[in-house]
Amino acid sequence: MIHRRLLAAASIAASLAAPVALPTLAHEGHEHGDAPKPVVATATPTMETSSSDFELVAVVHGKGLLVYLDRFVTNEPVTGATVEVTADGEAVTASPVSGEEGVYSLDAAWVSKPGPHELTVSVTAADAADLLIGTLEIPATAQPAGSGGRGGVSAMLGQVRHDPGLMSGAVMVFLLGVLTTVALTQRGRARTVAGAALIGFGLLLASGAAFAHGGEDHSHGDEAKDKTPGAAATPMAVTGAAESPRRLPDGSLYVPKTSQRLLSVRTTVAKTQQAAQTVQLIGQIIADPNGGGHVQATQSGRIEPGEKGLPYVGQRVEAGQVLATITPAVNVVDRSGIQQQIATVEQELVIAESRVQRLRKLEGSVPQRDIEEAEANLNGLRKRRAALSPTLTTKEALRAPIAGVVTANNVKAGQVIEGRDQVLFEIVDPSRLMVEAVAFDPRVANAIKAATATTADGTGLSLELLGSSLALRQQAIPLLFRIANPPAGLGVGQPVRLVAQVQGTASGIVLPRHSVVRSAGGQPIVWQHESPQRFVARPVRTQPVDGGTVLVLAGIEPEARIVTDGAGLLNQVR
Repeated sequence: MIHRRLLAAASIAASLAAPVALPTLAHEGHEHGDAPKPVVATATPTMETSSSDFELVAVVHGKGLLVYLDRFVTNEPVTGATVEVTADGEAVTASPVSGEEGVYSLDAAWVSKPGPHELTVSVTAADAADLLIGTLEIPATAQPAGSGGRGGVSAMLGQVRHDPGLMSGAVMVFLLGVLTTVALTQRGRARTVAGAALIGFGLLLASGAAFAHGGEDHSHGDEAKDKTPGAAATPMAVTGAAESPRRLPDGSLYVPKTSQRLLSVRTTVAKTQQAAQTVQLIGQIIADPNGGGHVQATQSGRIEPGEKGLPYVGQRVEAGQVLATITPAVNVVDRSGIQQQIATVEQELVIAESRVQRLRKLEGSVPQRDIEEAEANLNGLRKRRAALSPTLTTKEALRAPIAGVVTANNVKAGQVIEGRDQVLFEIVDPSRLMVEAVAFDPRVANAIKAATATTADGTGLSLELLGSSLALRQQAIPLLFRIANPPAGLGVGQPVRLVAQVQGTASGIVLPRHSVVRSAGGQPIVWQHESPQRFVARPVRTQPVDGGTVLVLAGIEPEARIVTDGAGLLNQVR
């Protein structure tokens, strides 16, 4: 008999628990149809609306309203506009906020009234006028904790009436009280049934499924919340959480208008265009053969500074300027040999002078030919002495072959050098630079029509093709380009990325190069301005057009708003 009562109690407990628990567990696993777009819970009530000219975000600020007004196409703040907001039959003109571009504020009585408000915003700017319509939902303010009397009870009953979770909890607490009373006061079969029911409800309460299901938010509308499981559902308006950019669960970004202004986010509307086919090459900057020079010594010696001292790297020099001097370095043996030769020449010079003087006194009695030979011998000895004397003292001046900037200085004062192939100074004219690249495909080398280059820091260079070499270099064809109007800061040997336009065209969307960024996985993406405060990453396939633009071949649709400025900063939002 006892076993039968236990089995009956277990079956009754299962029958009582199943209708409540099974729907709860099933609810956690099934889907409610197509997943809606994520909607961010904002700290204050917000309305977003847009037209073909303007994009508007209205945010409740205290007892007033802040209106952020931007251009729809470029996302630039609209300044100097007249903004009039009409709601609940009341029209209020907003005034510009000092120090904030495109921000307008107003005070209205309806801002403090809970419920939906239909807003009609009239915008009149210098070049456009439009009418924007939207709905601003003002939530009801919560009753203060501890308020008693009928007001507190009525508020509690109203909350229970509108919250299914609280309603289910109240019903279950009531049933538990009834079953506990029956189990304590009755006997026999009624007591057994009540005990089984208590066991079932105890298991149900222990699992927490019923109350967890009751507290869940089933709404899929504009007020869907981004909650952490198990966390208290505290409204952001109550906590006063500050608005900040953040990445949503689907990978998109929520960026408030205030942050967009700080990041200077700008957009453009995608348009399909035709662009030339291009190829990418790797090159480096070289000096023009007529705009660069080396300074070398013709003899060994000791370096001495010129009149202006030794030139330093980066110093500009003029053609013919003395950069340094070289004092000949003669060893003891060579010096003694030269001195001996000078002494011999001087001795012969004294003898030759005496002979010439004697012959001149005997002029008329000796042949004129003898006198002329003696004078010629004397002049030859004088020239020999003149040639030997500077060997020990004459300095060699090292002069700049061209006007330009010193790019290398390989000497110091007092340094002894060998007059061979050692380069002492290098000079480059920064206004005459070239780019040398290599192409492995002969068809590319013969089909180049125009080219541009970009340095590592993003500086763009306009190039003019001069020609290609007939001799291969490591199985590649060297190509030579002249840089038109080289910007300051370029250096010889600096690597560049070269984009050459070849024959043929391609269709796509032309965007600035800096609008394409890399995702965490290294894939090229662009950020699409999906809604006033939401941005979505779009993987793209691109090819370069020139040093500053790219052609998007796939990944985005025409008329989409794509971020041009600030894409790199948006990509850092986590």
